[in-house]
Amino acid sequence: MFPLVEFCETNLAEGSQLVMDELESMEEVDVMTYSCLSECTLCAQKPFCFFEGERLAAETPEKLLILVKEKLVEWQEDYL
Repeated sequence: MFPLVEFCETNLAEGSQLVMDELESMEEVDVMTYSCLSECTLCAQKPFCFFEGERLAAETPEKLLILVKEKLVEWQEDYL
């Protein structure tokens, strides 16, 4: 079992596409996209995703990727 990271299709244009592409290349993460995650205000402002149900957002895609990778390390410490 791998952690699930969820993305809103609309937010991909806000920069989360870069994060999703990076995560899809990793074997230890499951990535899903949805047409809408009901976070419209946030979605229009900055890149975001959900990591195992926890909303993560950052000012830049690069910072979001760092947050996700930090959560991935924490998840691996707890579950592996």
